[in-house]
Amino acid sequence: MDSTIFNRRTLLGSGALVGLGALLAACGQQANSEAAATVSAAPSETASASASAAASGSPSASATPSTVRGYSGGSKAPDGEYRKADKYGPAQNVPKPTAPEDGYREKSLEGLRKTLDAWIQWANYGTETGDFTKARQFMSPSYENELKAYEDIEDLYASGGWVIGGVDHFIADGNPWSEDGETYFWKAYREWDYETYVESDGSWRRWENKDKTKNTFKFELKHNGQQWEIMRYESVED
Repeated sequence: MDSTIFNRRTLLGSGALVGLGALLAACGQQANSEAAATVSAAPSETASASASAAASGSPSASATPSTVRGYSGGSKAPDGEYRKADKYGPAQNVPKPTAPEDGYREKSLEGLRKTLDAWIQWANYGTETGDFTKARQFMSPSYENELKAYEDIEDLYASGGWVIGGVDHFIADGNPWSEDGETYFWKAYREWDYETYVESDGSWRRWENKDKTKNTFKFELKHNGQQWEIMRYESVED
């Protein structure tokens, strides 16, 4: 199987941008059947993945300022009214996720599911607001490129820019599995259309999902004794 390690930063550089999204209900349903299962040791070694990142396409870009940050929808939204980002400005009144669910720290498949779901929800929140504080709590400190990517998006917002789109959905493909009882994997199919980064001067970069054969990803998680950590995620063949 041909696989390539991806993170938000390397994908930005390659033009094959991967955002993060909420797992659909199907994801939780597939894990519920094994909710009570605890992690058990297995004698086989954990499968390793290629460490190279592949470029795929290039983002379209506007060199001419097209707008300055204002209010999405063209006006300030009433308190509590959510408005997604558009060419006029960033998302307004973005709801804060209530995740993680109780029990997400458990060393079980249900704890793994709750952790992954919480991370994706809070990363979506970060994409819309420029605040990845909560998303970082579910990420392994060793995944430095991913954490740097969060900083880059936060810097974009701090400088007066914002992100349009980039709130994605994943459909779980089967159940989590492990080959050594310590490292667990879970595949999911990403559904997305586009993502646009608007700079403070109005210039922008846009990525579109034109090659839908590269939308399946494999997530890798480990329990550190206190909670599950997402170690990385990678693009794999269907």
